[in-house]
Amino acid sequence: MKSIIKGLLFVAVTLTANGAQAQKVLKVNQLPQPAQNFIQKHFDARNVSHVIEDDEFFSSKEYKVALSDGTEIEFDSKGNWTEIDSDLQPVPQAIVPNNIRQYVSKSFPNNQIVQISRSSRKYEVELTSGIDLEFDSKGNFKRIDD
Repeated sequence: MKSIIKGLLFVAVTLTANGAQAQKVLKVNQLPQPAQNFIQKHFDARNVSHVIEDDEFFSSKEYKVALSDGTEIEFDSKGNWTEIDSDLQPVPQAIVPNNIRQYVSKSFPNNQIVQISRSSRKYEVELTSGIDLEFDSKGNFKRIDD
């Protein structure tokens, strides 16, 4: 009986370890259509360095796109952007909600947004000075994040 339990445990661990995270390299045209449209609208699709599909075991797919200038863009399984990290250059202003743009320009006039992430509950932005700000889902300022 113990050997059967050990055997089943071994199989379960092996399957979990092998299937916990699968990554595939894709081409831009293999991304969901909304992600392709987003890249074409806000970035130069010719500058895409690589696209990776993360398919985690107990989670939905995610797509990670790296551009040749160092910008990284993450998309959810439907092709909606979830994070943009442009290193030290500003993210495209058109993707930043108006409330957040106005708050940053008024409260931090010598800074630009170099990273932005969003979820169903909030937005988080990082400024060129390294300050992290948190906003609610409607773009209203909540706090400076430590």
